[in-house]
Amino acid sequence: MAINESEKKDRTKHKLTGGTKLKLLSLLLVPISVFCLQCYVNNPENWEKYYSLGINKTIIEFLSLNFGFLPFSVFEVLIFLLLLFLAWYILATIYNMIRYHDYLFQVLGKFVLNIVVIAALLFSSFELLWGLNYKRPQFGLKHGLVVEQYTTEDLGALYVHLLKRAKVIRQYLDEDTNGVAQMYGDYKNIFDRAYMGFYELKYIFDELGGNYGLAKPLVASDLLNHACITGIYSPFTGEPNVNVEIPPMYIPSTTCHEMGHQRGFGYEDQCNFIAFITCERHPHPDFQYSGYLLALAYTSNALGRVDLDMLQSLNQQMSEGIKRDLDYGNAFWDQYRGQIKEAARSVNNTFLKTNGVKSGTQSYGKVVDLLLAYYANYFTIDDKVK
Repeated sequence: MAINESEKKDRTKHKLTGGTKLKLLSLLLVPISVFCLQCYVNNPENWEKYYSLGINKTIIEFLSLNFGFLPFSVFEVLIFLLLLFLAWYILATIYNMIRYHDYLFQVLGKFVLNIVVIAALLFSSFELLWGLNYKRPQFGLKHGLVVEQYTTEDLGALYVHLLKRAKVIRQYLDEDTNGVAQMYGDYKNIFDRAYMGFYELKYIFDELGGNYGLAKPLVASDLLNHACITGIYSPFTGEPNVNVEIPPMYIPSTTCHEMGHQRGFGYEDQCNFIAFITCERHPHPDFQYSGYLLALAYTSNALGRVDLDMLQSLNQQMSEGIKRDLDYGNAFWDQYRGQIKEAARSVNNTFLKTNGVKSGTQSYGKVVDLLLAYYANYFTIDDKVK
């Protein structure tokens, strides 16, 4: 039976506008997510107990274990497929605009609505799967890890302690031909051993306990170096993803940092601190040393801002081996400085502020306050003088 022109146009119009009601309903997930965020803010203790340490922890463990057996990053594959889909969809929309030029506004309207729906679904699933944790109370607060006011002398004492401990630990590591400290094994070996630091601490900080999948290497690691990105946590798959093209001495602490996100902590300063303590309590010296290098970097930056003369004076206590390692690390990152890095920093800063981190990327410096609190409360006098 022949189809007249009027029926053909009606079918075309229906094809272009089909499913609109369902798509509009899906947008309600955004206010639902925002409502949940506000509920967490108003009652953080109970939400941490039932969401972060309950429902969300169970979901993350399930996702990470089910995706964890795969040797590659599922998250990285999904990002690649999403980019391919968006490229295809843009080209298909341009084609439809030409083919159905009589329905130009319907084609554009459908395109805009679909993009908004995709963005809404990504935002809502991110928040409900993990993003609510940005409203979580400070890590360790219930265990007496209270940040207080500290003097420059306190900061200097912490720095000296870190220098001394790093010097002692480094003696257990081999060096390459350039005199740079080496880790035990490749990144796969590091991923396999990373859980040990969390296991050691789960009896002190129960938030770090749980059964999770291993970290994953990123294929696009070299590309991420240009943006100075060392790792990405995926709440959609529960995978800690690590840039494995960075200097090996940074991989253990980076892995533990991303595993801190996997434990439901959003703030970068808190995950940097978790990286330090899980490395510091790790049974293997290469993890310990990587953690101390992380702590030295943030502590020296903080001390340099408040008393540069003291920093320069205390740096005389730095061993030659540590100097070589730091010089190597600085030279590595110097080759990637440029506009891409600044653009990535701007994007990351916007992301953090969107999730309630008012100071943006400056929050990374706050790890020093947690280090000082940990030094004051969890180190014995004997620890501090070693």
